[in-house]
Amino acid sequence: LVDDSSKAYLPKKKRKEQIRLRTEIRMQANQATMQFPAKKSKGPHYYEILTNEKLELSILIGLWILVWFKGNDWNVSKSSFSFKDVVSLMTVGAVVRKFYNDWLEFAYDNFPEKRTQPMKTNREERDVTGRDLDELREIEQHDRITMLVKFFLDISFYFTIGKVLYPQFTFVDKLVVNKFIGMGTSSVLALIAHHYTLSFGMYFMHRYLHVNKYLWEKIHSKHHYAKTPLARTTYMDHWLDNIINALIAEYCTQLLIPLPKVLLFASRIFRILESLEKHSGMSGPINIVHTLQRIFPYAQQPHHHDWHHEGFKGSNYTFSSIGGLWDALFLTRHPGRSDKQATVAATSYDYRQNASGGSKGGKSAYKQLNAIFDRACPLVLTAFFSAAVAKAYAAS
Repeated sequence: LVDDSSKAYLPKKKRKEQIRLRTEIRMQANQATMQFPAKKSKGPHYYEILTNEKLELSILIGLWILVWFKGNDWNVSKSSFSFKDVVSLMTVGAVVRKFYNDWLEFAYDNFPEKRTQPMKTNREERDVTGRDLDELREIEQHDRITMLVKFFLDISFYFTIGKVLYPQFTFVDKLVVNKFIGMGTSSVLALIAHHYTLSFGMYFMHRYLHVNKYLWEKIHSKHHYAKTPLARTTYMDHWLDNIINALIAEYCTQLLIPLPKVLLFASRIFRILESLEKHSGMSGPINIVHTLQRIFPYAQQPHHHDWHHEGFKGSNYTFSSIGGLWDALFLTRHPGRSDKQATVAATSYDYRQNASGGSKGGKSAYKQLNAIFDRACPLVLTAFFSAAVAKAYAAS
């Protein structure tokens, strides 16, 4: 590892790993203040590239070449999506992830007063998120596998169940395209129902990854190597963790409550922004999507998920994505640092929880209920996946 103040280097045999993982190592905290190395920020690209970004770019270029030469021949009949649309959805996701990640990390670098967690000192051999070199190397491999499997699933599902996954819409699709700002009631309700269904499945999957000892140790603990999350740690999981999340959020939910093309693109972008912000390590209006979510009941902010990471497995709170309804309903909502560093983003429900002494889930009166919810996770997930498969079978 490089220390900009002393110019001390690792032994020669480890310099290759140092260079290969430089995008993470450059975020190593200064021993005294946890500030970034004393180098003037160069703007959004200060952090260079994300892990496996070049591989992702190569695959996307290859897919666009196929679209150019064979796109019309590979369209699935009775589907609202063409092969070009599927590749476009992948490309939009990659571009949004890249640039919004750069923006959030640029903000984390340049506005330290907006960070959720207090300044602290990491050991010299760890990066700013708290991960060591071996953990970074392991995560990089999982990132690569995730990317390859995800591309395979996106393409294979389109060709096998494309007409069910992306069904044809007539009236609703035209309504959304022609009057995008003034969507009809059915479109708005479908979008809300889609997101809360997605959040429901993600909640119980996330909770089960924590309460099941085997799944925690072998899979989800990889994501929690990062005690102080940054935007780039959003998808830094075990590859199976990422793929299960994709099955719930991008395939099963779309099967259960399908969205037309324009709404699906908008929903996917919203989800990416929300996920990156949740791991931004920042509090306040800089998290645009979470600020807009404050209108929803039990809304959660990035400081809730920060607490979840900060406590490692011992912090079994805030499993929800989007809204936070399920955390409140199933007793896992925690106000986090809403009464300290994150007061700027505190919600009305945070104030009520702080006034009553924090989360209900840890109190003895609710422990039995929490234990029941923990045991119910595999049953709920089985029902969720079964419903999606049944819907796909019936529609086909």
